[in-house]
Parts: sequence; C-alpha cells; structure tokens
Amino acid sequence: MGMIRLGNKPPLTVAPADSVFHAASAMTERKVGAAAVVDGTRVVGVVTERDVMKKVVATGVDPATTSVREIMTSPVLTIGLKTTVATAATMMRKHHIRHLVVLDDNDQLAGMMALRYLLYDLMDDMERNVGDLMGFIMTDGPGG
Repeated sequence: MGMIRLGNKPPLTVAPADSVFHAASAMTERKVGAAAVVDGTRVVGVVTERDVMKKVVATGVDPATTSVREIMTSPVLTIGLKTTVATAATMMRKHHIRHLVVLDDNDQLAGMMALRYLLYDLMDDMERNVGDLMGFIMTDGPGG
C-alpha cells in the first residue's frame, strides 16, 4: 500500500482561543469533520465533530462562549508524509479516532487525514488486486 496522499486544499486550522461556534461554522463551510488547532505554527490539538457533540451539544454548553481550547483533543496524534496508508489506518483503529494530523519533514502542518480517505485508498487497492487475480485466473496457460 502506498504512502499518504494529501489533497490540494490546505487543512482547516483554528486557534485555541477561537469559539467552538467559529470552529463548527468553519468545519461546516469547508465540509470537513475536523480542524487542526494551531498556536503560531505549532499544532496543539484537533477539534472534531465528535468533540463538539460530546463536549458542547450533549452537555448544553454555549458554543459561542466556549473556546476551542476547552474541548480540543490534545495531545494530538501525528503522522508524516511518508507514513503508509496501512500504518495510518492501524493507528486510527488502535486509538479509536477518525482524523490524524499530517506533518511534513520540518514538523509543520501539511494536512489532515480522515479515516474515510484511508478506507477509499484501501478499497481501491483491493479492487486492483481482485482485477489482477481475475486476469490471472481467466488467462489461458500452457496447454489451456
């Protein structure tokens, strides 16, 4: 399986002091399920749809007056650009998470990896394997 491939959109970032309302609105507008929480150039956490649901909506907290810092997941799990899809998927399964922060070789934010994109890649790989096997099975061999 190949290495992590990132899309061409820069990852969504929010600041720790931003309101949860601001973060949720930005995630909705960008159609993403998570945002990296950055302080300067350093990733200090991740805020996800699940964080908003569990720590704000379900508890009746006001998203307009609650800061991202109060609900973000930290410390954040990260992977590098050369991480394999299988390794990233294993990390997500082990830690029961759906998003990983991707860092470049200088430990700077390069992207966010959602579980669904890893699954799409794994499924594409399986489909290629099935196609290869079908081709092998259907090919006449010597004496066939």
